[in-house]
Amino acid sequence: MKPDESPAPRPMVQAQGVRKSYGRLEVLKGIDLEVGAGEVVCLIGPSGSGKSTFLRCINHLETIQAGAIRVDGALIGCRAHNGRLYELSESEVCRQRADIGMVFQRFNLFPHMTALQNIVEAPMRVRRQPAEQARRRALELLERVGLLARAHAYPGQLSGGQQQRIAIARALAMQPKLMLFDEPTSALDPELVDEVLAVMRQLAEEGMTMIVVTHEIGFARDVGHRVAFMDGGVIVEQGAPQDILVRPRQDRTRAFLARVIGSRQAPESGPG
Repeated sequence: MKPDESPAPRPMVQAQGVRKSYGRLEVLKGIDLEVGAGEVVCLIGPSGSGKSTFLRCINHLETIQAGAIRVDGALIGCRAHNGRLYELSESEVCRQRADIGMVFQRFNLFPHMTALQNIVEAPMRVRRQPAEQARRRALELLERVGLLARAHAYPGQLSGGQQQRIAIARALAMQPKLMLFDEPTSALDPELVDEVLAVMRQLAEEGMTMIVVTHEIGFARDVGHRVAFMDGGVIVEQGAPQDILVRPRQDRTRAFLARVIGSRQAPESGPG
């Protein structure tokens, strides 16, 4: 269920005219998106539409060629001076990223570290937290994602769903203002998807600001405050989940949803 209270109107993310190219290939063609504090926005659309690239631009894993992105009022990746924008140093970018949690399709856990060690690493190195404080917080997060008993297991000893829950706990250990999820269930076996979505639902109920790239239409419908459909590097339309998922205005949105929902409802082929 969605939180009972509406999210605060203060914008947490403001993207204005964001463009991103790789050589001659323009992947983002002027993205405008505003996400309020406490809001959950789900990005849907076909592969190659620019959804993941846009997420990576928000925490400056990718450099944009035009436009601006602000998180909690601060320009990401650059600073303004005398009417011009200047690139931040790598250390300044790292400080900005510390406030933005990101969970990828692949779990990206350190294979030589236990679950507990994976979670405490960044708070100790980046936030300079004392080891015992970081450890207490990590154990609380492990309990929160239902994996306290697996604190000393290595990633190779965990299922994909468990690894992804550890990845979420690792991101939360930095106490971020914003969580970005890049198709967090796409690499999981179908029976493991629900355990990850349950953690994300809990975060939404607790008021975490989230931008979620997902093909899980049910999650977008039930948890998202807003859904944005992307295709060809642009946001084709956005609005309340019931409007975009049930009553889309654009033909491109209708065609995409017909393919996605139809493929999931299609019966399995029989033998022969």
